[in-house]
Amino acid sequence: MRKIALGFAVLMVAAVALAADQRGPEITPPSVGEDWLRLSSTEKLFWSIGYAQGYQEALNKIDVSAGPNSVCAGLADRTEKQTSTAGKMSGFELVSGLEKFYADPANQLIPVGSAVRIYLLQSSGKDQTTIQELIETARMLGAQARRATK
Repeated sequence: MRKIALGFAVLMVAAVALAADQRGPEITPPSVGEDWLRLSSTEKLFWSIGYAQGYQEALNKIDVSAGPNSVCAGLADRTEKQTSTAGKMSGFELVSGLEKFYADPANQLIPVGSAVRIYLLQSSGKDQTTIQELIETARMLGAQARRATK
């Protein structure tokens, strides 16, 4: 009986050690472009894939949890239509788009979530005037947030 218990304990310790080794990289989510630029290319790719999957799942969960004819479901449908490239964009495309967006130093204080939405709208063909207004507003809000934290 002791041999079985000892064997089971050794097996459990080995399983826990193996599971700990197979964890993915721990990524601190970037909040603004400055944080994004500090990530390695692998971290950027993992983050982008996770963001895109989470975005699509969130839209799907709104529909499921609120019911198909609810106001929330209508909002999810409109959001998905407005950013229709979100579910079809690869992680590589999102990384490339954010790299281009944050190449402009004026955009580096824009929150990453806002940058993703702006990039998705650009990719879906939204008019440039609207995009530029969104960028200017995001720059202003990012600068205000930075001043508030200092």
